[in-house]
Amino acid sequence: MSIDRQIKSRTRTASVSTVIGITLVLVMLGVQGFVLINAKALERYFKENVRVELFLKRDLKEVDVMRFRKELDTEAFTKETRYVTADEAAEALKQDLGEDFLSVLGSNPLLPSVELRLDPTYAQPDSLKWIVDHLQKDVRVHEVAYNASIVENLDANFMKLNIGGLVFLVLLIFVAVALINNTIRLAIYSKRFLIRTMHLVGATKWFIKKPFLLSGIWQGLIAAVLAVGGLVALLWMGKRYVPDLLAFTDALSLALLFGTVVLVGLLIALLSTWFAVGRYLRMDHETIHWS
Repeated sequence: MSIDRQIKSRTRTASVSTVIGITLVLVMLGVQGFVLINAKALERYFKENVRVELFLKRDLKEVDVMRFRKELDTEAFTKETRYVTADEAAEALKQDLGEDFLSVLGSNPLLPSVELRLDPTYAQPDSLKWIVDHLQKDVRVHEVAYNASIVENLDANFMKLNIGGLVFLVLLIFVAVALINNTIRLAIYSKRFLIRTMHLVGATKWFIKKPFLLSGIWQGLIAAVLAVGGLVALLWMGKRYVPDLLAFTDALSLALLFGTVVLVGLLIALLSTWFAVGRYLRMDHETIHWS
């Protein structure tokens, strides 16, 4: 095999290794990003289903109930309200118990109520406490009930999950940049004498870097496309075994995730190539032979 063929073969092998390395790293970043997106969407889902039960006074007229609901619907913290009559509450309790408790009691002791679903931004312990205190002062309200411990645990657990996920993502990005940078540096290593020769004959740094940067961008783009394809395949396979895998993820979030993967792939490849070529341009004749 001639020297030219050996050089071309090594260059091709180095390029393929670089693309594979970047692709694997981007797939890992994409998976972690998907986990964080779902965690955020799942948190919003649970917060959208935080309910406050407003038990109304028994002698409250229907017109007053309608007025009370309209006032609630105009509040910034309200997502949705639903009126439950005393008879509807009794029927629901009867189904839960599996027996007719009204026949024993003789009358319906339950109060009519308004079920208040909060806007997710207000489903916080402090905000919820203020809302409950505010509603309890209303003369039409007999009692306000909600599960404070669930809201507090929900907020604390998702806070830990988000912080842990972000820390892991930052560490993953740091490792990814280091691995890809080393891969690209090894790929350029075989061309260090060519870089040095071009520099000695008077070629500008930009003229020397340009073909390497274009090659790096091309490799990053190929790796990003392969990574997006790999993520789509993983999601498709995952959905076959977990049908609700994408239940909390919309098309816009997935588009942003895939766009971020492509952008990160291009940036990492471009910056790593820039610094790797610049390293050999700064070396003197003796150092480059022993590097």
